[in-house]
Parts: sequence; C-alpha cells; structure tokens
Amino acid sequence: MKVPARDLAGMSLGIELVLSVLVVGAFGRWVDQKLHTEPAFLLVGVLVGSAAGFRQILRYTERLDRLNREADAKRAKREGPPPDDGRPDA
Repeated sequence: MKVPARDLAGMSLGIELVLSVLVVGAFGRWVDQKLHTEPAFLLVGVLVGSAAGFRQILRYTERLDRLNREADAKRAKREGPPPDDGRPDA
C-alpha cells in the first residue's frame, strides 16, 4: 500500500512536536545544571520547544489548506460550473 507523501508529513507532526519539546527542554535542563538556576531554563526550553512544535503544525495546516484550494480550483476548472438546481439563491 502506497501512502502519499502529504499523509506521511501529517503523521510526523506528533513526533516533531514531542521531539522539539524534549530536545529544547533537555538543553534548558543542561543550562540549568551548569548555571544552578533550576528550573528556569528548563521551563523556558519547554515553552520554546512547544512554540516551535505548534509553529510546525500551523505551517503544515496552512500548506495543506493551500494545496486543497489549488486542487479544488483545478477540479472546478476541469468540471466546469456546478449545475443549476432550479432553486433561487438564498
């Protein structure tokens, strides 16, 4: 079964979110240990990692929306205008 690349990108979003939080949070913890400032940089790292992960999700959904609009426009151009069903416009 072949999975479209667009679907694979969507499946990786959860992994990207978790990894960004873990990696940046771990870096914040490391900085805290070096500077003896626990948990300040850990919290900053978790917040920055979360923001980065959610930014990736937002970028993916915007890209997916753009691709869907382009596909709809191509389909509408190919099929022509929708048929008139005889009802007056509301």
